[in-house]
Amino acid sequence: MAADYSKSTKKPIGKMVLFGICSAIVYGAILSYQGIITAYFTRGALYAALPIAGAFAISYVHGHFTSYFWTVLGIEARKSAVVVRPRPEVERPDRRERPQPQPRLRA
Repeated sequence: MAADYSKSTKKPIGKMVLFGICSAIVYGAILSYQGIITAYFTRGALYAALPIAGAFAISYVHGHFTSYFWTVLGIEARKSAVVVRPRPEVERPDRRERPQPQPRLRA
């Protein structure tokens, strides 16, 4: 399994920097405005969706930054071929016979 090292791909440095800046802005805003964020998140009713939406937004921005970061460093997931093996059809009986317990004499 020889890898093709001669192939050069363009590294997404610009996207990494963009998402890195966005990630820093999001984390900076969270740390700077903790009181306001906590006040809104603890109101209840429809405001209960805000922590979930916030977690998705943070995860999206930080996840993309991390993905581009590792790509720029040249670390990629191994792309292995998925082999789908067909399962042989096994003839199964309609009803399984269960053995009856044997009576025992305990003296």
